Amino acid sequence: MSIIRVRFAPSPTGYLHIGGARTALFNYLFARKNNGKFILRIEDTDFERSKREYEDVIIRDLKWLNIEWDEGPDIGGDYGPYRQSERLEIYKDYADKLIKEGKAYYCYCTEEELEIQRQLQLKEKKPPIYDRRCLNLTTKKKQEYELQGRKPSVRFLVPYKQLEFQDLIHGRLSIDTKLVSDPIILKSNGVPTYNFGVVIDDHLMEITHVIRGDEHLDNTYRQLLIYEALSWNPPFYGHIPMILAPDRSKLSKRHGATSVEELRKLGFINKAVVNYIALLGWSPKDNTEIMPINEIIEKFDLSGVLDHPAVYDIEKMKYFNHYYIANILQNTEILQALKELEKLNELEYNLQDNLKLRVIELEKNRIYLLTDFFELFDIIQYDPIFSDDILNELNNFDKNIFEIVINSLNEFDNYDDIEKIKSYLKDVAKKNNLKPGSIYKLIRLLLTGKHEGPELPKIIYFLGKKETIKRINKIKEIV
Repeated sequence: MSIIRVRFAPSPTGYLHIGGARTALFNYLFARKNNGKFILRIEDTDFERSKREYEDVIIRDLKWLNIEWDEGPDIGGDYGPYRQSERLEIYKDYADKLIKEGKAYYCYCTEEELEIQRQLQLKEKKPPIYDRRCLNLTTKKKQEYELQGRKPSVRFLVPYKQLEFQDLIHGRLSIDTKLVSDPIILKSNGVPTYNFGVVIDDHLMEITHVIRGDEHLDNTYRQLLIYEALSWNPPFYGHIPMILAPDRSKLSKRHGATSVEELRKLGFINKAVVNYIALLGWSPKDNTEIMPINEIIEKFDLSGVLDHPAVYDIEKMKYFNHYYIANILQNTEILQALKELEKLNELEYNLQDNLKLRVIELEKNRIYLLTDFFELFDIIQYDPIFSDDILNELNNFDKNIFEIVINSLNEFDNYDDIEKIKSYLKDVAKKNNLKPGSIYKLIRLLLTGKHEGPELPKIIYFLGKKETIKRINKIKEIV
């Protein structure tokens, strides 16, 4: 058998969705498992919606996921160009070939005429299938249409038959092609439609396996017919299951972040995201969940892909993220990821790396998202902002407790030991017949201006004596 070649072919009309990322990953895993080639192809023939900046974002997000391709628009290859917009003449040549062989024909119907026909068929409870009114137009009628300014599109002539194919995931599938309308393969502006362009590209790029979402199942029948008309052997097809929300509804933004861009900004680790989405619709035979990419590649097999929808649960992905932060990544790796995340979210923390590494070491066991680290970074770098409600609350505190807190923190010197800070605060409360909670609450408000946040002893530890006393003295002047 020839070398396995698979592709990921996104349209640059928006950000990389979690479903697209999974499709890319499954193709990448399949190629690497079988010592094959993984190709990135950009399907940018929707000229109104396609944008180069979206292509750039897709490429950037794929690289962030460490999904590497062997050929593509940015690195070239022997089968380019790898953007459909640069291949228009190729599609025209094959459309002309099909017309000459009587396997395609010009269609002069306007969108309005087609919509009237569709509505009439629906009213009569018939399937909306094109009635082939342009199939046998006379030369005179064609000239008449052209004088009216009509530019023809090209339709593929669907042969009526029972069409079957063996899907790598769903098994044997079939359709009566009488239920398939003659598809437009070349628009009047010379741009190919999806089903035509993808066949030409997959064949010329020698794609051996097409692994994609099962929303493309209906497209596969049309593509197989075009392969047959061109006397080409089709690739093997495998359609992976849809991704649904936890409530089994269609996945949308209300279910949490659904693009790689959003996941990055939230503070997900790339390795954790890859690990999680690899398990969306696939599982290894030993049911292992936490796996590095080399282990996923080793275990990946299309036979382990489910034939029913997968459920995307961002809370479970947070657990994966937590596990990687707490148990797998080195502190220096987390630091580098945090620096990249600061740039992505347009933040800037002027804290020394050594200080950030101390925060990472102490906090990583409770962190689920990298952005959770920013809460402590904010406290360390910025003076607290006190709302009117917090100021009123501070004014209502017993002044004796104020004095006890201020004097105690002035007298204490072991700010470099969290356990001694904890013990000291308990001793202060006990010595003055106060509840530890009241001491903690007041100090937290004084240092942060908030009721909640990281553990108070950690805040005191990272601020140190000088900054702690400075903040308390400053708010003392106000209240």
